[in-house]
Amino acid sequence: ANIELDVSPYNGMSEKIRNSIRAPEGIYDIVITSTEFMSTYSDSGMFRNFNDLDPDYKLDDGICSYQNTSYWNYDTQSYDPVNGEFIGIPVNGNVQVLYYRRDLYEEKGLEPPKTWDDLIANASVFHDPPKMYGMIQRMERSSITYNFGPYMFSYGGSVYKDPAGGDFSIVFNSPEVKAAVEKYMEVRDKVGHPNSHAIGQGEMIQYLRTGKAAHAIVVIAAWGGMDDPDKSAVIGKIGAALNPAGPKGSGSSLGHWEAHIPKNIPDENAHEAFDFLKWLVTKENQIKYIENGAVPVRCDLINSPMAKEDRFRFLEALGQNSDVAQFIAPNVEAVESTAITNLYLNKIAAGEISIEDGLNAAAEELYQLLTKAGKKTGKLPPL
Repeated sequence: ANIELDVSPYNGMSEKIRNSIRAPEGIYDIVITSTEFMSTYSDSGMFRNFNDLDPDYKLDDGICSYQNTSYWNYDTQSYDPVNGEFIGIPVNGNVQVLYYRRDLYEEKGLEPPKTWDDLIANASVFHDPPKMYGMIQRMERSSITYNFGPYMFSYGGSVYKDPAGGDFSIVFNSPEVKAAVEKYMEVRDKVGHPNSHAIGQGEMIQYLRTGKAAHAIVVIAAWGGMDDPDKSAVIGKIGAALNPAGPKGSGSSLGHWEAHIPKNIPDENAHEAFDFLKWLVTKENQIKYIENGAVPVRCDLINSPMAKEDRFRFLEALGQNSDVAQFIAPNVEAVESTAITNLYLNKIAAGEISIEDGLNAAAEELYQLLTKAGKKTGKLPPL
């Protein structure tokens, strides 16, 4: 079979998916969804159950589980490997990991930070702005929630109380989330960029590639550019590690991608598409995937001989962070809810509103959103 790719900018992907799956006959035999809009499309009812194509097929144990996002329960509107339908196959294992300047660490005899306070201490050794920043954070409005996730999860915080159990009570203004925001701001104030609230993913990556940042928490998909002589001034100088821990251990934000086969394509196409996806996630082909610069979805490759090769030195950190990664907004209203948390976290970062007022305002808007959606929800007393 011939494979034709429609390589699109991220901002236009959702519209293309929506138009294709709603058409009388789909344009695409496979569509892929990111965590930002994965739940919305999973609940659309527009994707085939893979077990309708092959009743005996299941993801093998070597493939990372990513909080079971391959299985959607339409009744509870949640991911459910027991009662959910098998509608997704992971194809990109993107999570956030800690990038650090391993060459500078070796010069100073430092070890990768275990906690946020360790990070501040290590970063302070190299913090010499504007020549170099100890830590770069992406606090720009469109992505701050995702960047904040590792801090939030490490303090035991979350947006919703128990989405998997159907409880969408708002806990975004909990003491745990407040403490996480305080630590997030402390890192910025002591070893970060004063204008972090205007820095997005692209700028953050550039600070690393140009040698102007000693640390950043970045998606693993950015790794390939770090050792690319056409893009990077720090070839061989970047290391990757588990994100620093808070009181509840380390955390990371899921940012992986799932592949789906729409219902509105011919059965013959659906079977060929399914054969391709099964082929793609085999161990043999995932090794080739890594060798060609892609992010694998197999956790059984993390401790493989490949991980000992210097060019694949990111694999161990990828595995460690995949193990602790969580879904920030695993609900149908994810796009709207993330817009709310992005708005108020960015206002906090920009100094336009206090931490307490920002989290309280976000929690109230989230509560109204979920109430309107008819979800089981509730809210905490204001901070």
